Amino acid sequence: MPALMKHVRFSSINALYSPIPSTPYMFTTSSTSSSATSASSSSEGSKHSRRRKHSSKLSTRPRLSPLDLAEPFIRIHYLLAFSPYHLPPLTYDLCIHPSIVSSYISAETLSEPATDPPVSSLTITCPRLSWEFPITPMTGSRHISVLDVIHALYRGLRTAVHPLEYEALPSSKAVDRVNKAYHSRCNSITDIKARQEEQSKGVKRVDFLMSRNRFLGLSRKSGDSIVWELNVS
Repeated sequence: MPALMKHVRFSSINALYSPIPSTPYMFTTSSTSSSATSASSSSEGSKHSRRRKHSSKLSTRPRLSPLDLAEPFIRIHYLLAFSPYHLPPLTYDLCIHPSIVSSYISAETLSEPATDPPVSSLTITCPRLSWEFPITPMTGSRHISVLDVIHALYRGLRTAVHPLEYEALPSSKAVDRVNKAYHSRCNSITDIKARQEEQSKGVKRVDFLMSRNRFLGLSRKSGDSIVWELNVS
């Protein structure tokens, strides 16, 4: 391990590494909807199936709430949507507490559903990270809001990294970049006491983004309606 490792701290909590379990809500209706579509359009051939509107009936899933149904054409809120050709409407550094967002976006907007139609659970992944971030509504709500997503990402990325996860970094270059991100994040705190306190909390998952902390939005992952990818820069 590089010599710089001795300058990097790890949290004293989470002595045993336990990966985030798969969210119990990660079901899909793709097989059900595709079967229904195939049955209704068999006379027209598969090349026409994409042109037909989705016609799944809620009665086919009687035990599920409409909030739990993963719609195949679900849309993400514009504040959270990733667009490779436009600047993100939400300017946010994932290292900073989400309260900063409330200073320039109204509480009414932040409380809007994160998706259309609203859902009660979704999962966020990131190509740069090995962890998943399950998103659920805050207390008192039946659907995930825009603010729920921002808060969940912040909390998830603030999780302390276990030394075994640190040692699993693929190269010395990756280690150096994580270390640099850790020191840069801590040194950005001007108050000495607060800075020392943050250093004592150790390396966070956000440091594994290697200083790519700018939120660029969420994009659909491989057509899955409830799994979205976090884009950063």
